[in-house]
Amino acid sequence: SSQQTLRRMCYLTIKEMANISEDVIIVTSSLTKDMTGKEDVYRGPAIRALCRITDGTMLQAIERYMKQAIVDKVPSVSSSALVSSLHMMKISYDVVKRWINEAQEAASGDNIMVQYHALGLLYHLRRNDRLAVSKMLNKFTKSGLKSQFAYCMLIRIASKLLKESEE
Repeated sequence: SSQQTLRRMCYLTIKEMANISEDVIIVTSSLTKDMTGKEDVYRGPAIRALCRITDGTMLQAIERYMKQAIVDKVPSVSSSALVSSLHMMKISYDVVKRWINEAQEAASGDNIMVQYHALGLLYHLRRNDRLAVSKMLNKFTKSGLKSQFAYCMLIRIASKLLKESEE
């Protein structure tokens, strides 16, 4: 529908204007409403746009919504939240690190892309702790994954771990 297209264009505009605008409280409120609304088609793009304009102080305000979105039943919403979380790590690593339980729950899900994105977030949260990365590799190797993309990422992580241990 034309309304859906227009709204998506608004999200893109908001994301692109995030760098030049300073007072985004009204936009944040509107995006939070879309993010938590019933229309699944708007929720994913709203999450991506909201995370693009959110700074460290606002991140704590949307933390509860992000945790809910990560474990959402709708794969596009969950994937949007997981990928946005990766981007938000640059702003506030400590806040995103608190979402690790939700990311683990998402990694145990059935959707292949959600599983892949969750594994990526888990790795980036743990990449400075060799023991944690090793345990994560063990866990997912034994439990099995449904996502071939996640298996490729596991192979990359394992090879990186082996390369680091040789040095």
